[in-house]
Amino acid sequence: MATAPSRRHLANSRNEGEIKQRQQRIRGAALALAVLATLAITSAAPAGGTGTIAIRHQMRGCHAWSFNSGPFKPSLSISVSTGTVLRFTNNDVMPHKLVQAAGPKLRLVHPTMSKMASSASVKLTQKGVYRFTTKPGADYAWAGSPKTVGEDNVLHLMVRVK
Repeated sequence: MATAPSRRHLANSRNEGEIKQRQQRIRGAALALAVLATLAITSAAPAGGTGTIAIRHQMRGCHAWSFNSGPFKPSLSISVSTGTVLRFTNNDVMPHKLVQAAGPKLRLVHPTMSKMASSASVKLTQKGVYRFTTKPGADYAWAGSPKTVGEDNVLHLMVRVK
């Protein structure tokens, strides 16, 4: 003779079902956030928007830069829309002076990034191809002599403005 399931067993089954539904909702939300984060990182800055270039110290090559939290490299090539403001932040253990190497003439705001976390910016108002580099200075005294491997990188940035 079959016995009816106990109340406790029914309650546990209901709780397990609710838990599985919550887990599926959490996984879906996490996936959606991951997709949005990927799109935000890989997209170019919108017209009139802002893009960020971070400069950092690294063991191989001394320094590199990154666009909108992407991979750090000594040479970058990016595309942005007309009206974009690029903000350069120096997080390296040495000062950097931002230099425009080619392209339509621009006004660089605070190009001498002489201390940690200092920044420079430029508004890209004309279509064209712009090239930038930096002139690094000596390591900050408080940083000592950080160890690096290989020759120091020369930073190159090509910006295509559409």
